[in-house]
Amino acid sequence: MKLVIDTNILISGLIKKSTTRKILLNPKFYFYLPEFLFNELARHLPEIVQKSNLDIEEIKKLINLFLENLNIVPIKEYENQIKKATEIMGHIDEKDIPFIAVALAIKSDGIWSNDKHFQKQSAIKIYTTENLMSFL
Repeated sequence: MKLVIDTNILISGLIKKSTTRKILLNPKFYFYLPEFLFNELARHLPEIVQKSNLDIEEIKKLINLFLENLNIVPIKEYENQIKKATEIMGHIDEKDIPFIAVALAIKSDGIWSNDKHFQKQSAIKIYTTENLMSFL
């Protein structure tokens, strides 16, 4: 299953050993994310370290583990979908336009997010962590 992952999913997987982490490490799934997400992750790193009770090196090891199952999509590969993604998500939450654009560009099966605002659009299927548990 090809899924684009929301920032909060990745952060949640780093903060605690959970179902989210188990799904992120499951080889049944192919995860994709816009390349800017790593800048966002770097911004949240102090918060992740504090909440996870892991040190920076342990967080980096975990990120490297996740990277075995994550595909980073450069903007040049989804920029041609930004206009359509803006039509779909722009009136709901502009910060999520890149996730919709990546989903369109790679012809994904959907987006993995627990944020309810993604449910306000119908162009891309949204999977919650609870939905994905049935695939384990």
